[in-house]
Amino acid sequence: MTNVSAAGLGIGPDHPPRVMGVLNVSEESPYDPSVYDDPGAAAAYVDEELVGEGADIVDVGLESANKRFEVLSAEEELDRLDVAVETIERVDGDAVFSIETRYAEVAAAALDRGFDMVNDICGFADPGMAEVCRARDAAVVKMASPPDLERPGAIERVDDIYDALASEPLTDKTIVDPAFGGWSEAKTLADDRETFHRLGEFRDIGRPILVSINRKNFLGDVVDRPTEERLPASLAATALAVERGADVVRTHDVAETVDAAKIGHAFGREE
Repeated sequence: MTNVSAAGLGIGPDHPPRVMGVLNVSEESPYDPSVYDDPGAAAAYVDEELVGEGADIVDVGLESANKRFEVLSAEEELDRLDVAVETIERVDGDAVFSIETRYAEVAAAALDRGFDMVNDICGFADPGMAEVCRARDAAVVKMASPPDLERPGAIERVDDIYDALASEPLTDKTIVDPAFGGWSEAKTLADDRETFHRLGEFRDIGRPILVSINRKNFLGDVVDRPTEERLPASLAATALAVERGADVVRTHDVAETVDAAKIGHAFGREE
């Protein structure tokens, strides 16, 4: 099992679970508490609500990945990059900064302007992504997706998710994400439940695992609660995910998730 260094932050089995907080500079993003278009206000949010509450990594989104919205072009994402760059330049706290994008061109620009790692929600559908990250010695999250820039996460069956993540290219600093939740209309609760049950199998790929499960609809299907009432379910799922092998947890609820990840790690299985 490979450990990965993201700008000096160790990620993998030799390290404690890492928490990735979320900042969006995309006006269409549905989760209002994390959405900012002013760099000063965004930096304050990062310092107070993300880094200040224990986030190791801050993932900055340039567009909403919600399938209800039109996919932005690389040029449109680049138009929003200035706000993201100015934000991280104003942050006082110490964190690794990740750019969420599906485009190699955007990843290259972000890494060259101060970002530390990439969160690729289309799983290297852009054929240049792996080389961009490899050339800059940057950690990169590869989310399970078909080779299609407009269909992030649109894989349902666990075996297909595994195959998508294990397929080349993989860099020495790749982190894999099995894409929990409703990225595909064909995905069912049973699919997510099976992925969760078999999460430990993804360690066979030899790369650290990131999970993004915070308040997702599949958890709501289990507990029958709306988004704003799903925090307890998210924390329970976080502890289980870490126990089953997750190395990074992406969340909007940083302080609470830090505690849940510690429980999963402290009482998790022996390696």
